[in-house]
Amino acid sequence: MSTGNRGEREDQLVAILRERASRTLMFHQAVTDLAGLGPTDMKALDLARNEADLTAGRLAQITGLSTSATTAVLDRLERRGFVERRRDPADRRKVVVMATGRHDSVLGSIFGEVESFTREVLADYDEDQLALLAEFLERLNRGSDRLTRQVTARPRIGSAGVCQRAARD
Repeated sequence: MSTGNRGEREDQLVAILRERASRTLMFHQAVTDLAGLGPTDMKALDLARNEADLTAGRLAQITGLSTSATTAVLDRLERRGFVERRRDPADRRKVVVMATGRHDSVLGSIFGEVESFTREVLADYDEDQLALLAEFLERLNRGSDRLTRQVTARPRIGSAGVCQRAARD
């Protein structure tokens, strides 16, 4: 079944994945523009969707953002009506972040179209191919967290091309 060498196939896949990432970023930019948010805000909200008792600290942990950047994200999400901050009834010192659900129908219809399209493409693959794709993508997702943390720990590139230590909390 192979028509080229492995290195060429890997190069092809890396290029395809890079293009996919760019196209996904542009799609999400269009959605976040519609919602009046930035991509970081929307992706932070997305990453936190399955978190029970979400706190600002936990959001910082799962996104890799600094605590000050996380606070800014939460401020924007709250202003646009996506989340509310509430005191935990069991521990009044703890503030939890709750999704309001106010924008779920609009965003749900947009992402429903994405899901339908994805399922349409997946229908062309057999069970073994789907298992391979799932394993491959799960491995990429697991590695993304590590890579994000490595990048956020690097010195910031200054305007003169000189690296400067980024302000971190």
